[in-house]
Amino acid sequence: STSVSSTKAVVSTQSTGHYYITNNLRKMQNDKGEIVDLYIPRKCSITNRIISAKDHASVQINIGELDDNGTLTGKNFTFASCGFVREMGEADDSFNKLCSDAKILQF
Repeated sequence: STSVSSTKAVVSTQSTGHYYITNNLRKMQNDKGEIVDLYIPRKCSITNRIISAKDHASVQINIGELDDNGTLTGKNFTFASCGFVREMGEADDSFNKLCSDAKILQF
């Protein structure tokens, strides 16, 4: 698990001489106290492109694995699609191919 800690810094402006406190020195730390990245980029499962933080049309789908009785095993398959593929209208066919390759979907 991770936690976000803010470090307050006193910043002065030279032109007016005013001082203010800012919280924009944010650092994310894990349980061991190590500094970790705030953003970990995802890759599109279809095109292998990096999905940027500004790609608001991207989606990620998690499909749970079932045992023979139909209950969840705790394992899941994760697929991500960038907005580029969705804009072209190829996401549904591509997800079908990914599921077929992972032996989730049979034709």
